[in-house]
Amino acid sequence: MRRAENPPFIAKITAVMCHYYGFELIYMRPKDIDMANHTVKGRMYINNKWVKVTKDLPDLMDISAYCFKKETRDLMEYLRKNTRLTFDKKNALNKAKLQRELAKDEEFSHLVIPTARAKTFEDVESFLDKYPAMVMKPVFGQQGKGIYIVKREGEEYVLGYQKEEQRLTREELEKHFQTNISGKNYILQKYITSRSKAGDPFDCRIHVQKNRNGKWQVAKKYIRIGIGQKVMSNVNQGGGISDTKPFLKANFDDKWKEIEGNLNELGETLPYKIEQLKKTPTMSIGFDVAIDKSGDLYLFESNGAPNTTPLVAHAALLNVEYYTYIRDKELDAVVSEPERQHSDSDLEMERLKVNNEQLEKRMRTMEQSTSWRVTAPLRMLGKLLKNNK
Repeated sequence: MRRAENPPFIAKITAVMCHYYGFELIYMRPKDIDMANHTVKGRMYINNKWVKVTKDLPDLMDISAYCFKKETRDLMEYLRKNTRLTFDKKNALNKAKLQRELAKDEEFSHLVIPTARAKTFEDVESFLDKYPAMVMKPVFGQQGKGIYIVKREGEEYVLGYQKEEQRLTREELEKHFQTNISGKNYILQKYITSRSKAGDPFDCRIHVQKNRNGKWQVAKKYIRIGIGQKVMSNVNQGGGISDTKPFLKANFDDKWKEIEGNLNELGETLPYKIEQLKKTPTMSIGFDVAIDKSGDLYLFESNGAPNTTPLVAHAALLNVEYYTYIRDKELDAVVSEPERQHSDSDLEMERLKVNNEQLEKRMRTMEQSTSWRVTAPLRMLGKLLKNNK
């Protein structure tokens, strides 16, 4: 379930993989649910095109966090009672609450960034008395919108937003606060200097998902670089991404291995803490991590609807693995032995942690195989990936 009118590319890949693992995947939007009749009107990917269908309410709902809106409150309560959700926004951890909870845990307290509420302009001045620079950000912000960096230089203040900086007097900064910050649920955070040797801000996205054993695993780590930006590494505002190893080698010299190991450890342990705090279903998480010039890690936020574009093929494969786990372990579905053998053999091959290019290479290799049942999913995926470029 997503809010978009048309199924995204990852839905197409996931639908193809579901077919080979004995699932039917239906793409639907919140308005497609008929609560009175316990049915859904959606689309299924059949013979290389999306076909409109009407089906009973599915046993498992892969649902996006963006579907949880004020106008869908009754629908979400209905779904909680009548199907299994991969995500539930109940007990969501906003930026401020996440920092408070992690500060209480010795294992994760080193990730905490000093944070305070931005209730009055006096809060801003008090925060700047403690720290040389700070970030003002909305508690429920998305995609880097509305984030400012502020630092004091003598009698003036420097305000940065996206790629622009401006120098303000105290009166001008207070006016900006009253117009853009006050009453809009903002927090203040110590600014962590996370910049490349070229001077561009960056952070690390650690994308984690549940696998076929119902356990968390790191699907992909990558660096987001905000080329030419003043505040943060938001690729939506112009920038790029890099794999962690070459970036860390280029920017942290001999420390890169230690930092890489710490990133892996965070991705393998922190998801379980988030689940413990939320106490509601979660299938995937995106952690945004700052790395300061000393190589120390700080957690900006935890995203329950992480972008899958940089790892679309592998994210789809992990989705299906987790669906398989839910079906076999938690929904008590009856699966015939041929289907189970088929699924197991496919999953053993698909489990390879590959990006799009590696998946296509794997597809070309498998074309030489005589086993249609094993190679068919990969050939279909390769065709989809090629057509999407």
